[in-house]
Amino acid sequence: MKKEKIEFDLDIFVKELSKFNMNFPAKENPSFRTRMYNVKSNLALSDHNLGKEEKASNFKNFIYWKAYIGSLNKEKFIDLLSDRLMDCEFSWNCEEATTTTDCHEYTVVKKTFSKIHKSLKYIPLVSVRDAYPGAAESIIEFSYLYSEKTNLSFLMVYTNYDPSGNTCLFPIKCFKKIKKNEIKQFHSLIFNYYDKYRDFYARTGRAGSCNEVLLNDNYKWDLKHVEKFFKKFMKYKKDDEKECNPNYLEEYKSSPEKRNELAAYYNIYIFLVKEKKFYKRFSFRGNWRNEIKRMFPFT
Repeated sequence: MKKEKIEFDLDIFVKELSKFNMNFPAKENPSFRTRMYNVKSNLALSDHNLGKEEKASNFKNFIYWKAYIGSLNKEKFIDLLSDRLMDCEFSWNCEEATTTTDCHEYTVVKKTFSKIHKSLKYIPLVSVRDAYPGAAESIIEFSYLYSEKTNLSFLMVYTNYDPSGNTCLFPIKCFKKIKKNEIKQFHSLIFNYYDKYRDFYARTGRAGSCNEVLLNDNYKWDLKHVEKFFKKFMKYKKDDEKECNPNYLEEYKSSPEKRNELAAYYNIYIFLVKEKKFYKRFSFRGNWRNEIKRMFPFT
């Protein structure tokens, strides 16, 4: 039996995306709790915990349904949307990687946009990753989304936290016929936004949620400003270290290997890398030449 295709109208999709609420008061956090089920502010919407009436209400404003061009009814469409567009969900599952080297949590957004329309290009600019040894992992990624077939383009932010599976994906800035001087503003736009909600993003995972910082080397960054910005996260590192269970620390003290692992976690490493590095699990050993700064709050 031939599979039903899921196709989308590009113009409708970007037009609806430009209507997303991108301006938030400083006191409001763009948190998973308030956004996870809000179709007007989260492209990575998960409706698993919504009731029938809530799901029906969501469909009225569901961007994917509005842009969909096909004959499926809403129920069948949402089933296929989950299975084919998002690979069941925006999840941490390396088994669903496109290749043996690409890792799902770092490729799922790019893959999703390419399935919405082949012309959509997703370019990761800043990826902030964190993985507490043997426990939770998080990713905060800023990117540029565009298509040569439309005048609208976007700066995006993608956030995922495991093990809860909470995920947000939404635009923070929309451009119309983007100009060169606007591209030059990416640095300030990204880090101004990040700083505005720094306390929220720092607590997405643990200890500032920033162990590895990847910068796309195709863009010209103010590296001194980047270093100054991430120094602000040191307080989260130090606070988390102080709150650790003393017995837990003693356990690490008895094992040099484990202690080195924990010490590496409490440091911040900043790298300037090629785009292809964004789609893999990052290796310190294989990328030491690309390291531009290392911060050591942990001794």
